[in-house]
Amino acid sequence: MIDAIERSIVLPAKAWPLAAYGRNYAWADRTHVVANYLLPSSPPAPNQGCDVMIENFKSRPCTRAEIADMARRYAKSRAAETPAGQRRWFAHAHDLPFIFDGGCIQVTVEYDVASRSITRTQCNGYA
Repeated sequence: MIDAIERSIVLPAKAWPLAAYGRNYAWADRTHVVANYLLPSSPPAPNQGCDVMIENFKSRPCTRAEIADMARRYAKSRAAETPAGQRRWFAHAHDLPFIFDGGCIQVTVEYDVASRSITRTQCNGYA
């Protein structure tokens, strides 16, 4: 089924090549498959600063412990992503990873099994 979808897909003009995405699939119902194609996240730049918001909209630099905690959380989040060029099948559509905006960082695909056709291919909007 996934092969049939990927053989027939035409990504939106602003999307990256198919191989750049981690591709996540699930049944939406008995006759439809839904997929979210996501670009894997990029690690933060090493020279990127870190600040913590405090009272009165002020901020302070992150402590070493906070930076280490953020690095652990990032590594855990990255490990849960589908790597570029790979595919995963999820038990339920509500389990698919997704983002809320980001344009073509995420492409949503819907496939009708009976007609063997893609019924929707759309990039996310922007917040």
